Amino acid sequence: MSNQQRTPGEHRERFYQSVAETLALLHTSPGYDRKLALAEVAKILESSMDLPLVWIGRREPEMPDVVVVAAAGPAAAYATSLHLSVDEHRPGGGGPVAIALRERQAKATSIEAPEFAPWRERARRYGLGSCIVATSATRDGGQLVLAAYARHGAQLLDDDLLDWAQRLADELVRFWDHQALLERSVRMNRYRDAQRTIQRALLDQPDPEAVYRTLARALAEIAGAAAVDVHVVDDSVGAEPGMLRRVALVGPLAAAVRELPMPPQHSEERRVLTPTLVFMRGTPVVRLHPATHPETSEAWHSGPLSRTGAIGCWPLFEVTEKEAGPDRKPAGVFVIATLEADAFDAEMCRLLDEIAEATGLALRQHRQRQALSLEQERQTYLALHDDLTDLPNRRALDHYLEGVLLRAQRHDRMVAVGLLDLDDLKPVNDRHGHAAGDHVLVTVAERLCSGLRSTDYVARLGGDEFVLVLEELDSEDDLDFLLDRVRHALQQPMEVAGDTLQISASLGIAMFPRHAEASGEQLLRRADQAMYEVKSRKRGRSRWWSFPAQQAPADDPPVASENSVPPPYGASASAHLAACFFARESVLPALLDGFYAELLAHEGTAQLLGMLPADDLEAFRQRMYWHLETLVQPDLELATHRTMARKYGFFHAACGVEEVWLLDVMERLRDLFSIGMGATANVCRSRWPLSIVLQRLALDRQWQLESMRELQRRRVAVLAQLNALAWSAEGYLALIQGVVDTLVNHDEVIAVAVGRPDVSGELTYEAVAGEAIAGYLRALGRREVAAIRVTQDSTEGGGPSGRAWRTATIQRCVHYGHDPAMASWSELAMRLGVVSNIAIPLCPSPSMPAAVLTIYSPYPGGLQGEDQRAFVEQIKTVLDLALARMAPSRPGTELLPFFTRERWRAMIVTDALQMHYQPVVRLHDGRVTELEALARLCEGDGTLVPPGRFLQVLLEDDLILLFRQGLQQAVACREMLTAAGYALDMSVNAPAVALQDHRYAAVAAEVLAGGNCPAAGLLFEILESPIGTEHSEPLADTGMQALKALGVRLVEDDLGAGYSSLIRLRHWPFDRVKIDQALVRQVVEDPLRTLRFIRQLIRLGHDLGLEVVVEGLETAGLIEAALILGADLGQGYALARPMSQVFLLPWLAAFHVELDAMHPRTALGALAGALRWEEQFAALPADRIFWQQHARQDCATGSYLAWSNQVSPELLRHHAAMHEASVAGPMDPLYRHQREAFVSQMIEHVLLAERVQDRHGPVVA
Repeated sequence: MSNQQRTPGEHRERFYQSVAETLALLHTSPGYDRKLALAEVAKILESSMDLPLVWIGRREPEMPDVVVVAAAGPAAAYATSLHLSVDEHRPGGGGPVAIALRERQAKATSIEAPEFAPWRERARRYGLGSCIVATSATRDGGQLVLAAYARHGAQLLDDDLLDWAQRLADELVRFWDHQALLERSVRMNRYRDAQRTIQRALLDQPDPEAVYRTLARALAEIAGAAAVDVHVVDDSVGAEPGMLRRVALVGPLAAAVRELPMPPQHSEERRVLTPTLVFMRGTPVVRLHPATHPETSEAWHSGPLSRTGAIGCWPLFEVTEKEAGPDRKPAGVFVIATLEADAFDAEMCRLLDEIAEATGLALRQHRQRQALSLEQERQTYLALHDDLTDLPNRRALDHYLEGVLLRAQRHDRMVAVGLLDLDDLKPVNDRHGHAAGDHVLVTVAERLCSGLRSTDYVARLGGDEFVLVLEELDSEDDLDFLLDRVRHALQQPMEVAGDTLQISASLGIAMFPRHAEASGEQLLRRADQAMYEVKSRKRGRSRWWSFPAQQAPADDPPVASENSVPPPYGASASAHLAACFFARESVLPALLDGFYAELLAHEGTAQLLGMLPADDLEAFRQRMYWHLETLVQPDLELATHRTMARKYGFFHAACGVEEVWLLDVMERLRDLFSIGMGATANVCRSRWPLSIVLQRLALDRQWQLESMRELQRRRVAVLAQLNALAWSAEGYLALIQGVVDTLVNHDEVIAVAVGRPDVSGELTYEAVAGEAIAGYLRALGRREVAAIRVTQDSTEGGGPSGRAWRTATIQRCVHYGHDPAMASWSELAMRLGVVSNIAIPLCPSPSMPAAVLTIYSPYPGGLQGEDQRAFVEQIKTVLDLALARMAPSRPGTELLPFFTRERWRAMIVTDALQMHYQPVVRLHDGRVTELEALARLCEGDGTLVPPGRFLQVLLEDDLILLFRQGLQQAVACREMLTAAGYALDMSVNAPAVALQDHRYAAVAAEVLAGGNCPAAGLLFEILESPIGTEHSEPLADTGMQALKALGVRLVEDDLGAGYSSLIRLRHWPFDRVKIDQALVRQVVEDPLRTLRFIRQLIRLGHDLGLEVVVEGLETAGLIEAALILGADLGQGYALARPMSQVFLLPWLAAFHVELDAMHPRTALGALAGALRWEEQFAALPADRIFWQQHARQDCATGSYLAWSNQVSPELLRHHAAMHEASVAGPMDPLYRHQREAFVSQMIEHVLLAERVQDRHGPVVA
């Protein structure tokens, strides 16, 4: 039968059939390609109704034109050449499509209508006679168009079918929006994966070029961008001024993008390239459909680039706005091209903001590392060179000697090491001042360098001592010639302060391997002995240099003789020093005063001493005296001295002393010892006590340096641990607890805390480690100490933590006893062993702290030494990136103190964990069929903590323990009820990870094996879906397989909470679904829409063969509505609140409820009845007999209206009028008018009734 021959009723029936097929198609599995689905819809409509043409079009947001995306039928070519617009002033803007788009309602039009004039002739050629156009707005602000055409002469497409055409257009939009949401979710997951990849790469601290390449590759290869193009300022040699330079270009459209002109940094032209515009503005720019955008280059308008849906460009900044001010310029820009026009929504833009910020942070850190590296190079040079003569110092000499001796051993060559000491420099200083003495030292250094070969090495130990290292010696005889050259250079007259001086020196030479083989230190010691032997014969010597008087075995200390320098430890040293004890006692006080004065004169050490309170200064002086006294103790042993020196070295490093400072002050101390003990030589009748002490001092310096360097290696190891934690931590709480646990084990740290301020500004610590911070929190709980705040207007907000939060910069307290801002806490801190602290703001976004990390130290200084500052900056960088990786954090996370979290975590394995049970009722007969076990924590005062509060603090292993404890109690409760005659099922909540973690199934199997609960009587409610999980192969998860093998049933919780929950239903083998109570509660705001949605979800569940539970039934109306809409089970406060086990048996014995779907007694139940009546009406065959019969039958709504005395006469009148008009069928205009009037009145009645009901307790007994 042809289209023209069919009756209108047959046409409508076929149209309804096609709509049903279409709706089935639109409810296929998520992930179905949107345009392919629309093409299938068009094909179904065209074929089932035998139409010449059906097409579906799309108007993108903010675009005037309509693009045909699918067309079917013999006249499809007509549609593909249409030019249509919503703008009435543009071509194609006056026809039925444009009118329907503007008026947003369906329209039926004959091609003979005036508005069809521009297309009439062409439509006639294709045999078209009339059309229906329906439009509906998509969520993003665009529109979909459905157009169906009848053949010439047919009467099919008229006003009769407008409503169903509009419904179908609305369904198409719902499908489009759902698919768009899914695609957006998949896209966002890809971009988040790219973000994590980028942030992980940034933790490795790459150079900028690698940063840019990582950014581009991740966004293109992981996120799926069509092209990613990164440009930076071109400052290379020979580059054209003012241009940007491409540093990375990746993606399927890369070849086409490469043909675009290179962007300048600035342009005054009318058409500005997007990268240039972003570089000039310093803000992101998104351009939809660049092919139609007037300011994009011509290359976007044709070829591969014309398919691009949108481009987004973001600036990259090396400096923060706080550093550079509002006029800061980007270091570069990155452009993302996507095929999807809707890619750059608000969430995507926020994500790209975070990626740009993380990239900028990496660039800033690289710049800071470069500056730090240059400074470290400078500091290293200073640390390795004498600041007066610019010769290598003792530290550099140690490194050099190590290499020299290795080479000598490898090539079997000899090396000479000489220790040179100037004779009689002290009189020059005394007569002409220290400046003259310094001039002599500089001149001597220059002469030594000029007198030696280029392969030789000169270093200054300090004072008037120099070291010569002579390589490439064929024999010891070569020394005579070399050293004569040196002596000749030294003895040249020297002008000093108007006087002519002639300098002499004493030189001791030790040969490798003849005099020492073990180390450079041993060679220096032997050379030092030789030098003292020469100096002791200064007035009658025949040669100014000498070898040691005897050779000492490598493994034994030298044995003293009359003419040899005794070793620093042992019987000989003890005898010499004991003989000079009385002189030593007279020297030490003056030596201490002189050394303390030197420390105060040194810029670095003076700064450290200046931060100490008086008591600590006195303790420091006493510690110095003990140190000096130890150095001159006759019976000092090598092991004892080494241990003591290493402790001093660690202490100095922890206080912030730099290595170069240590070398400086140790040289000053050597000078002071030389002067002080040199003056007692005549009294002691020996020069050896001084030699022994100076040897000990040299070793003391060496061991302190070793200890300082070891501490720096430990800092590097801590950073490595934090780097690993930054990537592996699965959440904020796991990260911060791992951080404090790692840092508290570091030797410079006594306690660590991470916290955030509450609404009042008080800092609440969420993770702590160390007894000191625990002591503070206990004292705070007893109100013995002030809370730490971040508010500027409070005394408690003036400390480092408050300043760090407000300024987003690292802040310090260098000493609690010296910092007025710490007065509120200083007494307690000192009692707990805390001397200083440093507060580090953790900022996932620049200048926006998310938390404050506070490190407490038992040492003064607040980690302000150069190496310590670098250490702290690296901690901040790593943790900033880690938090950026985790952003955005879950909204609404409660700020809980650490002790509360720890207490709750401990309570889950104690009797404090109590399971409360909420009955679940089968609605059609009112029977209680199961209980849901809900965990509660009972505080000591009887307060119950709900799971919404304590679940967030539990770690992965804690959740396993909670599951075990809760399941054991629930199974025991079920067994008790079964014994009492109530064989009820038991439902227990489980986290989504249970579907992947086989340990949950193992726990369940163990509990079931130990009791009498059959697996079929147990249900596990899966609380939420694993973040980022792909749902294509659920049974591949070992946890899911193991749970299903047990025979337990699985429940999908919170259906309707998001479109993703609908997606999960098709992919995970659930046995039951539970409609989200948050959705159910929306009934008080929009009852009709909420009930319709609930009905759709119930039908969806039933179509999938699943039982449906509606939770959140807090009123009698909701109970009736759930029953009438077809739910299997109900749960909520209107039926029963959760109760402890002891109340279950009395409640079950007393519980009774009677529900009648045909005779509701609530307004909401009546509205649900109206929906079901309408649904049944629309499903009837298109025959007046069926309509009349349906109109005459009693309905649930009518039963309520007849029973209630709260119903207005107007509502009764509208209900009766609707029934009377329904005899003409569901599409009759009068019926639809009466229906709308009744529904509007009914909604007002429902809103009033629901809002006055008691929503706080059971309404059934």
